[in-house]
Amino acid sequence: MLRPLFCFLILGAAGLAAAQHAPADSFIVVDGDTLVVAAPIEVLGSRVPAALPGAIRPVGVQTRDDLLPRPLQSVADALDREPSVIASQRQRHGVQADLSIRGSTFEQVEVLLDGCDLSDPQTGHHLLDLPLALQDLARLEVMPGHGSVLYGSGAFGGTVNVVPRRPTVGRGGEVGGLGGPDGTWAVRGNLNLPLRRGEPSALAPAAEIGAVGRGVRISAERFRTDGPTRDGVWSGRDADQLIGTARYLDSDASRLTDVFVGLADRSFGARDFYTPTPAHETTTSLVVTARHRRDLGAAVLEARLAGRRHRDLYVLDRTDPDRYRNDHLSRRALAGLRLAAPVAGPWSLGADLEAAYEDLDSDGIRAGTAASALGQRQRRRAARALELPRSLAPVRLQLGGRLDLRDRLAPRLGGTVAGAWQPRPRWSLHAAAGTVYRVPTFTDLYYVDPYNRGNPDLRPESGWTWDAGARLDTGTWLAAVTYFERYEDDLIEWARSPGDPVWQVQNVADASVQGVEVRAGWEHPRGHRILLGWQNLRKERAFAPGTEAKYDLLTPQQHLTASGTLELPWRLAATLTARHLHRTGGTPDFRDVVVTAARLSWVRGRWTVTLDGDNLLDRRYEDVPGAVMPGRTLSAGATLAY
Repeated sequence: MLRPLFCFLILGAAGLAAAQHAPADSFIVVDGDTLVVAAPIEVLGSRVPAALPGAIRPVGVQTRDDLLPRPLQSVADALDREPSVIASQRQRHGVQADLSIRGSTFEQVEVLLDGCDLSDPQTGHHLLDLPLALQDLARLEVMPGHGSVLYGSGAFGGTVNVVPRRPTVGRGGEVGGLGGPDGTWAVRGNLNLPLRRGEPSALAPAAEIGAVGRGVRISAERFRTDGPTRDGVWSGRDADQLIGTARYLDSDASRLTDVFVGLADRSFGARDFYTPTPAHETTTSLVVTARHRRDLGAAVLEARLAGRRHRDLYVLDRTDPDRYRNDHLSRRALAGLRLAAPVAGPWSLGADLEAAYEDLDSDGIRAGTAASALGQRQRRRAARALELPRSLAPVRLQLGGRLDLRDRLAPRLGGTVAGAWQPRPRWSLHAAAGTVYRVPTFTDLYYVDPYNRGNPDLRPESGWTWDAGARLDTGTWLAAVTYFERYEDDLIEWARSPGDPVWQVQNVADASVQGVEVRAGWEHPRGHRILLGWQNLRKERAFAPGTEAKYDLLTPQQHLTASGTLELPWRLAATLTARHLHRTGGTPDFRDVVVTAARLSWVRGRWTVTLDGDNLLDRRYEDVPGAVMPGRTLSAGATLAY
């Protein structure tokens, strides 16, 4: 395996070197690997910097200005406002949520941190266990649809890119806190230290980081709650979180160096997460990313290193921790090169070379006796991705391909094609198609307990998908519609026969998903706005007769989202949000979910004061079967900028 891998990397490096001598052209690369040009149609999240004027595929973008007025407690809350995304939360406050995009399973979504794939090889349950608080979030980007060619294994239903805040030109920061019922409180703060002023760089535009030449941003947050009480019974879902981040940025006109470090320690009650026992879970996530980007005149070259260390300690019964316990330690490291360069006329080249290593050290205790849980596992992979975008309006095209080499798996080729047509400045049409695939997680392969059993002989999931749609954006009014279909082979699912107490992971089915997404919005010049979203899904699975699937009911048939903001006198603003989920099965609390929330905010000088209400109708509901969410809650917060 080592010799083909070595040859593969050498050939890829030669391809990058040849591309550097391509003819000159102009393009802008925005940090976080989101590409924007003057008067953009939309925004496109991409792994490799490339000349992509306008948008080829639509991407849902929520900036910090969009997020601040909303009654949000976590990244999962923000993602739930996207009509294509379902964030099934077992516990509020950012503790744990399972993502689904366009009817995918929670394992079929890719989450990037500022363009870096640092997903957990243990399980998709930890995709959102990121070392970021809401105060650290600059932007959320959601690209529904295929992403396995650009982002790697997992991006069946879509890709989420979480972009942290950067150092800015001004010295200062923020301090704040909040309080609420059930012993809920939080304190937070951040500090921005510009070390050297500089001119805005084309590699890091002023819209993102100001004119900082060199700067540091650090932040910390502590959150605690005793957990809600429902129907007079304590939920057993207390939480204690500590999150810290640091970011260093150094740039000038021709280079950019960017280093990020984040640490999150979360300890929380996990009753009804997987079993009705008084379980408890502790997770620790450490993420380090470093990139160096250089302008080569006609091209941009970027080198990156990234790593993630994640520990998950799960206790089945907190009153008897030696009855059953799992202790999982996963690590992931990757290195890569990215290149963007024009090649001929309107065509450009984006190329990406990447190598990654991941491992798992997992043991446990069963009835007081030490035992192996998932064992000790390692995996390696290398990948090369190419993109060829054509930027000449009114027709824009993008072709892409990817080759993956993995331990003990056959090499895999994937492809993507996308196109956009803009017949008028306010109108655009788009279509895309591509292949998708996912390799099993370590939990899929090796997990064993009395009621669940992994399968080391699993085959990767694979398939293909296409979508097409239209968009109208007048600046005041927005309307967009997209139709999509996805076809999956060798679907991985926890399944069993009726009466069998053990869930066995199997390649149980082929599946298809058809759906439509609709978005509509209106914004007044004074800041009033209304946003509406709707997703309708139909999912079919060809299970063997009599087979029961563990996660089959999680995909909703209908997902409605709505939000409205009013800018009021005396520097007040009021925002109301609502979402409705309808599923085809399960208990009434799970089948039909209606959740409303509101925020009243007041800004005066350096002070911001907020009053939040969640589940205003006090509806009893479950995002995950068995995990009843809190009733009506009120909380208040204040932030001082200095």
